[in-house]
Formats: sequence, C-alpha cells, structure tokens
Amino acid sequence: MEKFEFKKITSIDNIVRLSDLMEQCFGMKVDLSYFKWKYFDNPAGEVVAYEALCEGKTVAFYGIIPEYYILNGRTEKIYQSMDTMTHPEFQRKGLFVSLAEKTYNEVIEREGKLMMIGFPGEQSYHGFVNKLGWKRIHECRYIFCHNLLFKTLHLFSIKKDITLVKYDCMSDELGSFLSSIHPHTKNSKLINKEIFEWKVFSNPRLKYKVICIKRNNQLIGICVYLVDYSHTCQILWIHFSDENDGLLYFSEVVKYIFNETKIKYIYSWETPQDISKEMFRKVGFIPNPFKKGPFHLKFSFITYEKNSGSNANLGVFEDYDFQPILLD
Repeated sequence: MEKFEFKKITSIDNIVRLSDLMEQCFGMKVDLSYFKWKYFDNPAGEVVAYEALCEGKTVAFYGIIPEYYILNGRTEKIYQSMDTMTHPEFQRKGLFVSLAEKTYNEVIEREGKLMMIGFPGEQSYHGFVNKLGWKRIHECRYIFCHNLLFKTLHLFSIKKDITLVKYDCMSDELGSFLSSIHPHTKNSKLINKEIFEWKVFSNPRLKYKVICIKRNNQLIGICVYLVDYSHTCQILWIHFSDENDGLLYFSEVVKYIFNETKIKYIYSWETPQDISKEMFRKVGFIPNPFKKGPFHLKFSFITYEKNSGSNANLGVFEDYDFQPILLD
C-alpha cells in the first residue's frame, strides 16, 4: 500500500516540480513563469492548493484561485476550481477528493464561507458532483461562425462611424474604460485595469489580441480574442458599454478578426442573455445541433456554495455574463 503525504502549496519555491504532472495530465508544457503568474501574481490573491506526494514525488494536485465578481451590485470573492491533476498511475485512490476537502476546509476556516465555480472535465465531473457536493448549473454549448457564411451575410455591410484600434499593452485610456464598466447581468466577473493587465497582457502562455471599438474618438467597446489553432479563433470577451451598440457594431469586430487572422472559424460560448444572443445570431453565430462535426462538444458549468449569504446566488445560469474569459 502506498503512503501519501499531503502538503499545502505555500510559495513559488520549487513549484516547477508540477510541470511534469501538468504535462502528464493536460499535455501542457509550462515553466516556472506560468505557475508564478497563475498561482501567485493574481491581483485577487494567491492560490489555495494542496499536493499529494508518494516517496517524495508529487503525484496529485488540486487548487482554487480567487477572483472578484459583482453579485447583485456587491463585490464578492469567488474561487475557481482549477488544475485537477492526478498522475495516471495513482488514479482511483481518492487523492482528488482528499486534496479538494483540505482546500475547501482551509478557506472556510479562514473566511467563514466559500463560493466557487468550475468547468470540470469528463473524468473529474463525477467527483465534483457526487462526492464533493457541487451542483451542475448548465450544460454549455459552443457557438461558431464560418468565414464564408459571414461574408455572405455581410457582403454590403459597412459602418463608417466607428474605428477599431489594436492594443498591445495597457494604456490610460483603456484602463479608464475598464474601470468605468458597469455589469449588464446580476453575476459578472470584475475586470478592472489590474485584473485585465494580469489575465490578458501578462499571460506567459497565451498571446491574446485586444481590439477596442471607438466612436467619435471615445471607447465604447472591447474585444479579446485568441487564435488557438490553425483554422480557429476564440472570442474570449466582448463588452460594449451600451449593449445596443453590440447589435450595431459587433459585425465590424468579427470582420476585423477574419481579415486580420485569415482563419476559417470564429467561436465562443453560447450566452444566456437575450441581447448577447441576438448580437451573436445577427452576425451568423450558431451552435452545432449534431453529435459530431466542429464545436459539437458540450461542457458543464458547476458551482459550490457554503455559508454564502443572501446576496449571492450562483445557481442561476441566466444571471451570468457567461463568456470564455471566466475560465482560469
């Protein structure tokens, strides 16, 4: 019988030892800069995480990272479950559940409550829901737009009253816009200057692109996207100060991305909000209704609450500004 030692992750020292486990579980090759950025440089706070060791070797890991959300007008700390990793030779030994319980108990003892969101993979979903008490809120779908379909729908569509500007780093103008954002939904991820700088511009692994929409030289919207594969590009976040401007100008954003990237598909997440749904639909985004083909896979959105209080309600999918920027 193996003997396991459970240790809390407390500093950046030697955390690069997780690199091998990350590659074993996710196929990701990352170095110390990635762990430092994700686990310790987060403006909302450091990771809360534990590892399991066997004969001095890390064989499992689990952690949650803090994030700020606006819930019914109040700023609240929510944690996101992330990086559930167990070495293939040590699976089905209860390590994930043990590490998760230690992580949750620490936050509850320290803060008196715990609110979490998560996007589990197929292997970990059962453990979250059936063993740790998480609730599935929604089975989520991707939406996508094909380059040829877009060009057909918008062949003669030209809007000359806006300009699109690319940003490669933070500016006073962009920082001011981010700080002035008011949520359009009850549950919305807080994205201010500091958080945006960390999550988008300082990301050591993913090279996000940022474009801003200007009208009369004033910023009215922002889009963050990522060319992730040779033929696909993902819109991670699209936000207009006035939602109705999205109905008018989102097509120009999509046109810009297609022209800039020369890719075949742009995709994002299906949103529950009516205006956002209409914004994507007008441009030509659709879900794949079949069980095969591009973007047919679905994914689960789950939540966990303990002593959360009356102000918070994480269990209503329709309350979220649900976009890929939510993902850790």
